[in-house]
Amino acid sequence: MLAALGAVVLWSTNAYAAGVALAHMQVEWLLLVQYGSAAVVFLAVRLVAHRNSRRRTAGPRGVAGAGPWVLVVGVVGLTGTIFLQYTAFALAPIVAANVLAYGWPLLAALAVLIVRRDRSALRGAGLAVLGFAGVALIFISPGAADTGDNAAALGTSPMWGYVAALGSAVCMTAYTLGSGRVSVPVADLLLPATIVGVIGAAMLVAISGAPSPPLVGMAAAAYIGLGPMAAGYGLWTVAMSHGGARTLSPLGYATPLLSTTLLIVTGASATPATLLGIGLILASSTGVLLTQHRRSPTEVDRQPQPREWSAATQDGPDTDPSPR
Repeated sequence: MLAALGAVVLWSTNAYAAGVALAHMQVEWLLLVQYGSAAVVFLAVRLVAHRNSRRRTAGPRGVAGAGPWVLVVGVVGLTGTIFLQYTAFALAPIVAANVLAYGWPLLAALAVLIVRRDRSALRGAGLAVLGFAGVALIFISPGAADTGDNAAALGTSPMWGYVAALGSAVCMTAYTLGSGRVSVPVADLLLPATIVGVIGAAMLVAISGAPSPPLVGMAAAAYIGLGPMAAGYGLWTVAMSHGGARTLSPLGYATPLLSTTLLIVTGASATPATLLGIGLILASSTGVLLTQHRRSPTEVDRQPQPREWSAATQDGPDTDPSPR
């Protein structure tokens, strides 16, 4: 429980820390420092795990599910999600962009409807429609097209930021659905993704010629990489082990509510129409959570039990991580 709550708290500070970082640095540098910090952590975890496995008398066992699919899932889920999310933070009003990026449960509900088509899935799809109404309201709300400082500096419409936020949600949905087919420890899954992120961000820095950021920007970006990305995923992995997936995973849905509250309390601006759209999305996500949690025993028994994600297990990760 403490590990799950720690992960949610870290993820909830993600958008606020991004706002602080983007006030002092360009998004290319933010991504580079963030991915670099997380890559160092995942590399250290992987080296320690490898050293411990070599000390076992029986020797390390093979890992199922390794191969190109691991790289695809990690790159789409972590690299794609974060790149698009921080592009959205840089271009669009951060309150709306944050909620849109964390609106992936709406897409997941539709995916579940297509695959399962039972009463629980139909209820989730109905709630998803409510959430998409909130998305539409954000897009058409007064001030949605106002150009912020970052968008103005880049000469880009903030509408592209909203599109990037929705793309981030699509990537996270694909990761949630696809990571269940991967059986490797979390560091093995996410280390390649962070390395790809470092390479991509370094190329963007070189192409854009973005100036080196000040220390405060570097510190905020490093916190995001070490905290919400590396430690957040690590704590969530601990929480999901030993049966925690069935009891603690719903806590992940508190992230958009807490992160949005933090942004508004700390002075982030939003129009009344945008706040109404945000309210619809949060209500929809909460409803999807309750629908999943109250599923009848018959429905639960028909579904495959969530596999736990623990590097300590012999078969690797056994459950899908929830949003950052």
